[in-house]
Order: sequence, then structure tokens, then C-alpha cells
Amino acid sequence: MVLHCNFHSPVLRRYTHINVILPTPTETGKKVQQDMKVLYLLHGLNGDENSWLHFSNIERYAYEAGIAVVIPGVGNSWYQNMAHGEDFFTYVTEELYDFVQALFPVSKKREDTFIAGLSMGGYGAWYLALSCPEKYAATASFSGAVDIAFRYLPALETKDIELPFYVDNCFGDPRKIAGSHRDVIALFEKAKAKGVVPRMYQSCGTADFLYAMNVAANKKLTEMGAQITWREAPGVDHAWDFWDSEIRWILKNWLFEEK
Repeated sequence: MVLHCNFHSPVLRRYTHINVILPTPTETGKKVQQDMKVLYLLHGLNGDENSWLHFSNIERYAYEAGIAVVIPGVGNSWYQNMAHGEDFFTYVTEELYDFVQALFPVSKKREDTFIAGLSMGGYGAWYLALSCPEKYAATASFSGAVDIAFRYLPALETKDIELPFYVDNCFGDPRKIAGSHRDVIALFEKAKAKGVVPRMYQSCGTADFLYAMNVAANKKLTEMGAQITWREAPGVDHAWDFWDSEIRWILKNWLFEEK
């Protein structure tokens, strides 16, 4: 069952949309589940709450795994409380988190709550999980722009890349990201100091324009003590076929492992 929800968000001060996949007895052949495990699944740049439904088989994979999947739409916000814009970090980690637990038969336990995403959403998944490690047991990034302070945004100053969103609106001054609350490297260090770090997964194709960033971020975090499950796909670029296979793989082989 896929529920298309339209509701008013006091945090965003407007109506917003999410999609919720709930495995039912018809699809699973099992009894109605209570306290279901839940995965928050994040879209990439220029995507929305429908992207995963349109371009992957996540509905079928969720039924096979018996897990609820929540897919919010956040525009090109990078899941931030934007420097000039809406508070999407607060919306996803607090308001949506509470909304889902109040209305749907999902578990309230950290060990049953996960977050994953692709590209911008790969950064978002790590960013939200490492910012709130007490809420998420595991986080997965597929082709994620995970270390924006290291390569992605500073390249704008030298005109190496152009992005279809307003950098300053999302992050403020990109030169101040490193070491800040927007930097996943710094967030990992804080979570490690607390002694609460979600399990981490990272994958990228070797032909992806974000591959070098992913390799560098993996090396940096591993040297800091992170234990990251890493998978790379030779010759694969930034593509839905890869992300579809990755979400299926983690649901079958990684997400439900105990830490």
C-alpha cells in the first residue's frame, strides 16, 4: 500500500507532501504488523517525494523486506535549515519523525529506524543521521555528495562546476562549511565523542562524477575510526539502475544487521 499524504507543516508554514509505503497482508502474506521497522528514503537534487516510486522498485522491495518506507519531498534544500529559506532539517528530524510515529504502525525504537538516500539525499542521509545519532540506527549513502566542504561547493569559486540551486540560500557562505554543523566529517567526530554512531554504508560507481569525493571521504572517515561498509560499481555512473540495485541490496543484506 502506498499512501500519498498532503498535510500542513507548522515548521515549513505550508502544506507539504510525503509518500508512505506500508506492507499489508495482501502484499506480504503475513499478519498486519505493529511496530514496523521504518526507513526514511531521501531523493536527490531536482527530485521530489515521487522520484523513488517512479524510477525504482522500492515499493516491491519494501514489501519483500516487511519495512515501512517514508519518502519526503524537500526541493533542492540539501535537507538543511536553510540560511535563506525553510527549515527542512527540523522538518525531517523532528516534525516528520513525530508525525510518522503518531499516524502509522511504525516502531519508536532507534534500532528499528533507518535513513538512506541518493546523491543530494546521500549527503542528507549521513547529515541527518550523524546530527541525530540517537534517532537512527543506520544510514546509507548512494552516490552521495557526502563531503561538500572538501570538493563540491568550493569548486564553484573556481567555476569548475555549476549547480542548479542557490548555494548561499542553502548553506550561507560555502567557505564556512568545513567544521560546521553542515559538515558530515565534523558531525561524525561529534557523534563518535558521544559514543553513539549509526552504522554507515557508502556506495558509488567508478564512472560517477562524485566517485573521487566518495573515495576521499571514505578514507578520511575511516582514518578517524569510522566503520563504513563500502561498495563500488566498476564503470557505473550517476544512474537510477545503480540506485535501484543498491536499495534492494541493503534491504536484503545490510540494513537489518545488528551493530
